[in-house]
Amino acid sequence: MKKRTQDRFLKLGIAFRYLIYALVIMLVFEGLLRKVLPPFLGTPVFFIKDVICLIGLYVFLSRKFDKAVKNLKNVWFFVFFLFVPLFIITSFHGLLITCFGAKQYLLYVIVALLTVAGFTKDNGFEFKKFVNFFVLLLIPTTVIAVLQNSLPATHWLNLSVAGTSLEAFSAAGYLRVGSTFSFTGQYSYFLNVEAAFLMIHFFISPQEKNNPSLLNRLKIPINVLLTLCLIVGAFITGGRTAVLGVTSCLVLGFILLGFKRQKWMLSKGIVFASCLIIGITALRVVKPEYFAAYERRSSGSDNQSHSEELEGRVLSSFTSWTTWFWEQDLGSVILGNGLGVMSNGAEKISEYAYQVRLKLWTETDLSTTFWEGGLYLALIWYSFRLYIIYMAYKIWKRMHIVNYFSAASFLLAYIIINGITGTLALQPPLSIWWWMAVGAMITIKNLDRRLYLKNKSQTV
Repeated sequence: MKKRTQDRFLKLGIAFRYLIYALVIMLVFEGLLRKVLPPFLGTPVFFIKDVICLIGLYVFLSRKFDKAVKNLKNVWFFVFFLFVPLFIITSFHGLLITCFGAKQYLLYVIVALLTVAGFTKDNGFEFKKFVNFFVLLLIPTTVIAVLQNSLPATHWLNLSVAGTSLEAFSAAGYLRVGSTFSFTGQYSYFLNVEAAFLMIHFFISPQEKNNPSLLNRLKIPINVLLTLCLIVGAFITGGRTAVLGVTSCLVLGFILLGFKRQKWMLSKGIVFASCLIIGITALRVVKPEYFAAYERRSSGSDNQSHSEELEGRVLSSFTSWTTWFWEQDLGSVILGNGLGVMSNGAEKISEYAYQVRLKLWTETDLSTTFWEGGLYLALIWYSFRLYIIYMAYKIWKRMHIVNYFSAASFLLAYIIINGITGTLALQPPLSIWWWMAVGAMITIKNLDRRLYLKNKSQTV
């Protein structure tokens, strides 16, 4: 009976891994797929990621988890219960928009649970394999981005998924490329999470000193190539979301790591940062066209400097809702106007959302939260996110194995930054990457604890 149960859990773990791989591939190549397929298939392709998550949710119901994931599951179910009044209010505008709003806020938590369930039950081999696969995606996405940068705006690869020109979004004569993604923003979200996973890759898959195999000897050249791809990808987008997102993730990750590994930071950490700066400077000289769009967008304007623009944009993301929020009726102030309305795709399934979007789009995370669910949603939604950040911090603080807590430092940095500032309810790709990072954090914790206990038992 015990063996049968173990076999069942093993098969479920394999199924969860397949779902995570399928989800990642779909997210990364969705834009390219929508460009090559007939237009009428665009909407079905857009929702494939949601179908994958729903399949994962169905399979998940028959799975047992360790304490950390069980706690997350219980909090998730509790938050779902708190969302019920908002579901009722949204249902007055249609069943489809209610389901759509529910999945925008709550469905993608399943990605964290699938990640843990799929990659925890071995010695870390499957997780390392996934991390290697994920960071290697930097290569094809960067190749496509470089190709787009060299092609005219009229080429099909540089058109939108709807087949329209994107020249209006050019800067310094160069398009803000989206690589294999539907939009430039989605490419930026991908690069931000890749910064964290690339550091995980460096720490949990280092070059082994006494391993003469060709693959082991190629690790350093491959790591250099991956780092260059991350740099090129971040700047060639022409967007500040990618450059500032990657930079902030790395900087905060190194700060967190410095609390636990001061000597490493004063030696290898400084060397790595110096090499990164030198690499960016050299690449800027050799390939200035990769930086042209970003430099134009970061050069400021006649009225404002770049720093003033950034300051205004950051402040606006936290305060723009105050200009209209209190002018609404009391019901809208307390419980909002309906979930999911401001997200891409809502206008395709709801006439109510379509009519609202003709007049208004909130754009920022706080504005979206306050408009869709009022003070009530703001309270439960941000409490939930802060709880996840606190949980991730506690996990990181209790780790013992050097390579694991080093890798987790950058995951924690990503979770903190995007948990506070990310448009998680507005952008499903960003939400999926964020929850995948949460799942990876729990997975690393489990692997860390297993190895720590093993080492401890051997010393007794």
